[in-house]
Amino acid sequence: MKYLSLIIFSLVFSIPPVYASEVTGTITTGVDTGVEGIVVEAPTANPPAGEYTSEQSVALSGGTGTVSIHYTTDGAAATCSSGNVYSTPITVSSSLVIEAISCYANSIVSPIAIFGYAINPPSAPAPSSGGGGGGSGGFITTPATAAYDFNTDGKVDVFDFNVLITNWGSTGASSSTGDANGDGNVDILDFNLLIINWKP
Repeated sequence: MKYLSLIIFSLVFSIPPVYASEVTGTITTGVDTGVEGIVVEAPTANPPAGEYTSEQSVALSGGTGTVSIHYTTDGAAATCSSGNVYSTPITVSSSLVIEAISCYANSIVSPIAIFGYAINPPSAPAPSSGGGGGGSGGFITTPATAAYDFNTDGKVDVFDFNVLITNWGSTGASSSTGDANGDGNVDILDFNLLIINWKP
């Protein structure tokens, strides 16, 4: 037993120590998950939707892997089997709503994107009355335009436009959500009424 302890003791102290070292690089496991694909994205528009004082040339673009973009300007829903196939920028010379959809391989489609443009040339300044009075400025909603003042701020303006675009396509809608004609839907008919009653 004494010799065995001496041999073990000698072996332990005669083997040089081994230290770990840092190694950089990548490890290849050989495991393939088979997960591949693309991120499906709705089209984007440039310039963005909004109010402008002059004609706009709207360029649509899709995400990586988009095969085509289809769009409509007549209030019909855009699909990959109908509407216009986008190829060149869309000229917007008067107020218009563009609905667009990105079409991918294997019948994969994006959500529909809606872009509303209000074209309102600047109006000529009103002649000065020469003084006095002060006044609140802004526009007063009349009974004739109250149905188009969705946010009830006393004006038919870009904020009402935002309410309409935010609720575009809604059913069971009310005046406060952009249903100007009272048919329960927020659509191109409401947009047209809003633009007719817009006060720049």
